[in-house]
Amino acid sequence: MITFTKQPPANVLVNNPVSFELRADNTDPLRYIVRIERYHGISNHIIFNGILLPVLDFATSQYYATLNISELLRSYQLKASISNPAQLASKVNDFSMGFSVSFHDGSGSNLLYQGKFFQGGVGKKMLRHLNNNNTDIFAYKLQDADKQFFLTTRTSGRHIVIKENELSPLYFIATDKAYTVVTEHGQTFTFPLMTAGDVYAFNIEVLRRLSYNTYRKIPAFLGVMIDGRFVFDITIKEPVKSPNKYIIEFRNSFSAFERLEVTGKANSEPEFAEDNAFMAYDRYIDDYIEQNNRLGIREVVKADFGYKSLEEFLFMRDMLQSDKRYLIDPDGTSHEIRVSVENFSHSLFPTEPGSVQLTIRLVDNDSNYSPGIDDSLPDFSFGEAIWLTGNTNGYGFLFSASTLNTI
Repeated sequence: MITFTKQPPANVLVNNPVSFELRADNTDPLRYIVRIERYHGISNHIIFNGILLPVLDFATSQYYATLNISELLRSYQLKASISNPAQLASKVNDFSMGFSVSFHDGSGSNLLYQGKFFQGGVGKKMLRHLNNNNTDIFAYKLQDADKQFFLTTRTSGRHIVIKENELSPLYFIATDKAYTVVTEHGQTFTFPLMTAGDVYAFNIEVLRRLSYNTYRKIPAFLGVMIDGRFVFDITIKEPVKSPNKYIIEFRNSFSAFERLEVTGKANSEPEFAEDNAFMAYDRYIDDYIEQNNRLGIREVVKADFGYKSLEEFLFMRDMLQSDKRYLIDPDGTSHEIRVSVENFSHSLFPTEPGSVQLTIRLVDNDSNYSPGIDDSLPDFSFGEAIWLTGNTNGYGFLFSASTLNTI
């Protein structure tokens, strides 16, 4: 006979241990099968079939077997997508997946565990705290509607501060309670009906647009109410006024995407590939001449992060550790990047903001060049070049303010 002495909670993060401990009657092998909810259209797909060998614990004279399947689950990367980005709170598809583990011994004794796995994880310091209190991050925070429950690493506290240009959907796991948001102007917005246990995205930009279209007010302070009771708040600040306006979007430790602004001085320092010169025959001179293929180039930007608070420095750590990052240009163009910093040093008790220099490298090496996308409309009325009041274009030609018939 086999029994569980330890098993994971109903929801798990795959970057943390997903561990089982079983007690057995003897050292006979135990068979286990790991299944996931779906894979390429196949339901209840088997991803691993293995054997456990119980060992004797001399202190208790009991036979035990242990298993950690986090690495197995981690190999199945989920591609989450928001079902309706124009909705105030919209379901996030494929942010989590159901799985099961069954155990069997030779005497016919069977055990079954069923749960749901999410990408991401929590830090070891937090993990120890949770273990010491016999709980997990889902029960402690993510599914506790009495706390700040968003899948954000910006803060765990009840006061979330986000710059306007860093706004992005905030992911959360729905419960069976009523969710409303109240602005500083007194307007109330109610979330649509949601399925408990599913992941949803709260889009602050949609709320602000609804508020403006309905009340002609753009809120900067939001109170989150659960079943009519205030739980936490969100403050939206103006972005830093700077000529450098890059945004880094990154996948945080909970596997949700968040944003950070980069406002310091930025310099382009592209890296050119090594010279690929070769000798080619020129029949006109009956001799060999030096030629080359197009050189590859990788864009590298050295940018000062900009003066940040201690909380922003700590949030930045998660960006530097991320496995997926994008640089959003001032024109909205997005590029996948790698980010590093040579000296990440900041005061633990700052009396003034600090900054560090980032090295931002695009992930692709390009051997072609295209000018930036420009879909702008004409900015003057085209007519014949005459010396009348009108518009001057970038080349100094003067055109009349209205279109002329030049036929």
